[in-house]
Amino acid sequence: MKPVCPSCGRPLGGGAEAIERLCPACYVKRHGVARLPRALKAVYCRDCGAYRYQGGWNAGVGSVEETLKEYALIALTAKLRPSQGLEEAWIERIDMEPGFAGPGVYRLRARLAGRAGVVEVREEAYITLEAQQALCPRCAARATGRGYEAEVKIRSSSGRLSGNLKSELETFFSRLPRSLAEFVIKVDYVREGIDILMSDQSAARMLASKLRDEFSGEVVESYKLVGRTPAGKRRGRLTLSVRLPDLSPGDLIVVSGRPHLYIGRVKRGLVAIDLESGGERVIRVDREGGLSSIASHPGGESVRRYMVVSDDGESIVFLDVERDMQEVVDAPRSSVEVLTGRLEPGRIYDVYVSGNRIYVLRETDESGVEGRGKR
Repeated sequence: MKPVCPSCGRPLGGGAEAIERLCPACYVKRHGVARLPRALKAVYCRDCGAYRYQGGWNAGVGSVEETLKEYALIALTAKLRPSQGLEEAWIERIDMEPGFAGPGVYRLRARLAGRAGVVEVREEAYITLEAQQALCPRCAARATGRGYEAEVKIRSSSGRLSGNLKSELETFFSRLPRSLAEFVIKVDYVREGIDILMSDQSAARMLASKLRDEFSGEVVESYKLVGRTPAGKRRGRLTLSVRLPDLSPGDLIVVSGRPHLYIGRVKRGLVAIDLESGGERVIRVDREGGLSSIASHPGGESVRRYMVVSDDGESIVFLDVERDMQEVVDAPRSSVEVLTGRLEPGRIYDVYVSGNRIYVLRETDESGVEGRGKR
């Protein structure tokens, strides 16, 4: 005679499906799949959605509901114990029940699963979760402007940051990975540049390194003792001064004593034309002796104002504005490098004359003030 479940009388198929001599359904009804708490308490940050677990704070995963479900999954899994007769048990998923359970109170439905040999059993359990709002240390520091461990001070090599460089920096900040941006406490736009307060010194060094590489800058690091921790350890604050070259295409610069025409920027380098050799090169600031080796070119007689008369055919015809439009410059097209876009007849441009080559830098108005090409 085949064995049967003593509770419901169901045949057990030679005992292969039995758990503690009961069929799976009766086993779950009598013993359940696992033991776990029926109530939980959670604390989450009202600003960033991080949740507290085992004394630390973990990043949230989107909405408050999704974050609380993740917390419940972690907390319940740590407390889960398989019922007798099962080799293991786990939580397959957690759902949040609809409806109002009270202020900050949520009702969760957990789908439990367990295994005894090749037999798997499942059960649903309901848990009450009480959630409290708070501010995590990072958001508290951001709200008060205190508690920062490092400061990244961004400055321009030419004094104040230009509008172009500020715009580029804002785009750079908007693309920071979340793993780095989450350490930013506060961003201050000050008269001299930008100050960024950060809650982690390693993250601050990483940010400064990214700025240096992206904008071909240089970084100076300093450290100041600001107190001691409750355990007696020294507590210091890191300052990273990031100095960036503030250049626009067409700017004249002197690099290690040689005149150059700045064209653009690549990662960890400035692209420029060496006006003595006529060749294009990438200037590595760190290999040239730092930003102090790069200075604005005085210009002098090499920088002139030309009006475009004609931009047709094999040559470009200019009039020298500084010689009362009395001197005509008929330059072969191959000897003219235009760095300001399309030339328009009747308009006046700053040009740099180097030997038999003419570099059109930017458009100016009749008084010599930079016009539409101004950075």
